Amino acid sequence: MKKLCGLMGLIVLVQAGYRFGFFNGRPYLTPTSSPTNSLYINWNTESEESTIIAYGLTVSLEDTLRITGVRNYHHVELAGLTPGTQYFYQILPIGDLKQFRTFPAQVDTFSFAVFGDTRTDSVAHQSVIDQIALHEYMFVLHSGDLVEDGNNEIDWRIFFNIEDTLLQNKQFIPAIGNHESPFWPYDTLFALPGIEEYYSIEYGNSHLIVLNTEMDLYGAQLTWLIDDLTAAHNDSTIDWIFVNFHRPPYSSGNHGSQMDVRDAWCSVFAQHDVDIVFSGHDHDYERTVPIDDVVYIVTGGGGAPLRHVDSSSWTAYSESTYHFCHIDIEDRNLVLRAIKPDGTIFDSLFICKPVGIDEEQTSNYRTQKPLLEVQPNPFTHSTVIELSLGRSAEGTELSAKGMGLNENSIGLSVYDAAGREVKSFNVLTAYSLVPAVFSWDGSNNAGHNLPSGVYFLRCRTCGFSSTRKLLLIRK
Repeated sequence: MKKLCGLMGLIVLVQAGYRFGFFNGRPYLTPTSSPTNSLYINWNTESEESTIIAYGLTVSLEDTLRITGVRNYHHVELAGLTPGTQYFYQILPIGDLKQFRTFPAQVDTFSFAVFGDTRTDSVAHQSVIDQIALHEYMFVLHSGDLVEDGNNEIDWRIFFNIEDTLLQNKQFIPAIGNHESPFWPYDTLFALPGIEEYYSIEYGNSHLIVLNTEMDLYGAQLTWLIDDLTAAHNDSTIDWIFVNFHRPPYSSGNHGSQMDVRDAWCSVFAQHDVDIVFSGHDHDYERTVPIDDVVYIVTGGGGAPLRHVDSSSWTAYSESTYHFCHIDIEDRNLVLRAIKPDGTIFDSLFICKPVGIDEEQTSNYRTQKPLLEVQPNPFTHSTVIELSLGRSAEGTELSAKGMGLNENSIGLSVYDAAGREVKSFNVLTAYSLVPAVFSWDGSNNAGHNLPSGVYFLRCRTCGFSSTRKLLLIRK
């Protein structure tokens, strides 16, 4: 997208009746199409100024990049950088010393944050940003509606003033929302990968796609989406695929489900094994159960006025609250936590992807997941876990002994919301039990009582895994 810079561009826009004007702002980072060895540094100045950046591996700032001419909107691509490396930079002549880290070439353990609809309430917006800053994260996804009025320069000043503690050091990956209309200020302020209207990047073992619900959902965008997802799906180094855009295809909130988005894209997501789709637009939080194995999350609690959210047949959890989502990736394990400004974790999601299937064993037994039943749940003092390992080809229930399993081929464990194992069970002691029955009193492996919270019970065997969420409530 063309960046409008300089006085002549402003004159034309003022004559057209627009209210957007120049303003001073601190730098903010956005990704390029090759984020392991380059990135964009953006900033704005009220008067036309030179574009000069000093940067380097140390605070001495060994290199300087200068773009010819003067301008108000500054977009500098630093290229030829080393993957996964910390750099220091300074906007000359009087900018503060800042730092950033390029995306690593290979990594499977990292965290990132997602939120959206930050417009309107600056106090609420600031409270969300302050809580994000207390967590580890490598980049930030925004699901759109950054500001109340995309044509109002004051709204943009407020947005950057609140978010600059994040965006000066971590890369910002935004989707455009309806409130960014008339859209050219957004296009002017952000340098983004590819054609910028929609784009994708990769971080380690994850593929991130940003789509645009404010333009044609079909045509060039759909063609690009299918091609991009096909490549990511066929890439053996990609374990996770995330999609981010503004208008939600599944929502029980004020605006409701965007049916045109659902019709255009959701079957494509399912066909290409997308893991999580993030959206905004409704000012609340809602997580669906897996729909064709895709989880849809509305994360529109960044500062816009909260709206009532109901629940639907697909709803796993919904709440009208300010919040953000924090996602931890560790290899093929994912933990998502929805967090309020006071630090309360009010919802969580645990996804564990099995590494593969033991073909020799599955040729003799039905390829079904182990079954877990937990009663009661939630629980206060103890809960009973029933484990059924499946059925043989003849339809008889299987025990661990009957399947020839040992301690290296079957596991039953409890994990906390951060994905850490806190309790493990010895399934082999239940050889003769079909199904196997266990009792858990909410203690860890050391025998200490665990605090109230959400936990995840996971069983794996024969290349399959099953997971159940447990809620422990201490009184």
